[in-house]
Parts: sequence; structure tokens; C-alpha cells
Amino acid sequence: MEQQTIAPHETMQLHELLTFKDLCLTKSVTMSLLVSDEELKTILKNDAATLKQHIKELSELMTHSPIATSVDGES
Repeated sequence: MEQQTIAPHETMQLHELLTFKDLCLTKSVTMSLLVSDEELKTILKNDAATLKQHIKELSELMTHSPIATSVDGES
């Protein structure tokens, strides 16, 4: 089966989403360390786990881009 590729503009949109999700993950993890309310801490930790999964899925989509490079610098 032929491997499908994504267009350059879709790659840019995926990159924007990845950047946003990464920022959200950083904020959730940081805030979970600072809050004292256990319920809020649980919500933030669950949010972080969900964001990690989203980042993984979006990163996998980036492998279908002919213009994107991998995280470790290989193309």
C-alpha cells in the first residue's frame, strides 16, 4: 500500500497544534506541582496524561510529512 503524505500547509498546522499541546502540557505539569487541592491536582495530572497521548498521536502524523524532520534531527 502506498504511504500517504500530508501537504506542507497541513504540516504547519500540525506543528502549531504540537506547539500548543506542548505548552499546555508544561503548564499542567507545573501547576500540578504548585496546587494544594487534591481534586485539582488529580484533574491536572489527568490532563497531562491526555496531552501526552495527543502529542504522541500528532507526532506520528508528522511522519507523513515530506518536509518535517524528526525530533532527533534525522529526516
